[in-house]
Amino acid sequence: MTLLSFCKSSLPGLVASLAFILALFGGCYCQFLSFPSNEGGEDGITLNFGIWYYQGWEVTESVTQGTILLSTCNQYPEGTAFDSRWKSAKAFSTMALVMGGVMTFWALLAGFLPSSKNMFRMGGNVYMICCLFTGLSLLLLDSNACNDNTYIAEMNVNSSAVVSFPDTCTMGPGAKCTIAATVLWFVAAIAACMTEPRQRRPITTETHDVTYTKTTGPDGTTVVSEAVVKGAPVPMGGTGTIPEQAV
Repeated sequence: MTLLSFCKSSLPGLVASLAFILALFGGCYCQFLSFPSNEGGEDGITLNFGIWYYQGWEVTESVTQGTILLSTCNQYPEGTAFDSRWKSAKAFSTMALVMGGVMTFWALLAGFLPSSKNMFRMGGNVYMICCLFTGLSLLLLDSNACNDNTYIAEMNVNSSAVVSFPDTCTMGPGAKCTIAATVLWFVAAIAACMTEPRQRRPITTETHDVTYTKTTGPDGTTVVSEAVVKGAPVPMGGTGTIPEQAV
């Protein structure tokens, strides 16, 4: 197997691996949506929400640095209102990660193991489905997590106008990674359909040309000598035979 053929057969798996990492970050991290404070500036506060988690803050004491404010990802509490678009984003994100993860694992192995063109085409179809599902997880941008977020409404009420947040979200790092993952799933699908898989080496049999020479001596004795000439390997099932000639 040459390096070029290995790179060609491994390209779909490598592209899909990057798509999976970006989709995992976008779907599981808590910075899919962002609500930057209206005050803005370098000292402005930004609240972030994800599909499964939201960004919280924790105050801790350090011996060397004193009081530290840490950012943490917290699971949404019970009683959180998830509308249909939010629930759909959860479902599509999960299905894309499961299907894409399994197929990407196979695609990485396909760079080392012989496979068939039909398997790569099936992989391309799966990656296209992952592209669709990952794109549909962007429905979170049109859900009640982005519009009329109850947590943001409570913050605006309790902040007493010291700091305020907009009613509509902006795309956070997670949403941007999701868009990039959607594009990469599509590229992986095209690459899988166009890839020529690594072929299994054919099982061959080696042919021989055997020549027998009979010589009669002066005393009447006969001597038979054998000469063997090796031929080129012939694939099993081919037309190669083992000829024998007697002289």
